[in-house]
Amino acid sequence: MPQGELSRHLFHWKNFKLEPLSWKRRLSIVLDVARGVEYLHSLAHQSFIHQDLKSSNILLSDDFRAKVSDFGPVKLVPAGGKSIMTQVAGTFGYVAPKYANNYLFSLYI
Repeated sequence: MPQGELSRHLFHWKNFKLEPLSWKRRLSIVLDVARGVEYLHSLAHQSFIHQDLKSSNILLSDDFRAKVSDFGPVKLVPAGGKSIMTQVAGTFGYVAPKYANNYLFSLYI
């Protein structure tokens, strides 16, 4: 994707001599990511949980449309299921308390 990773534009924009993202553009990116996650969780033929959603796994097109990437740690949710038991995966950082306490990953965390 021509504009690269979202993390470049959020955290390293000065190093790459980029303009900071406007709030309007940030909101558009957040909505694109939310639509992508909604598709994975409930609109795709089979539901998936990404497990490593972070700014470096969001790619931006020329017109700053966001696409979710890096599906290595993705988990398949059984048909008709809303949650799965799984090991911690992905990058260390924020973990939803419900997941941290009982390792139950749901489509709503």
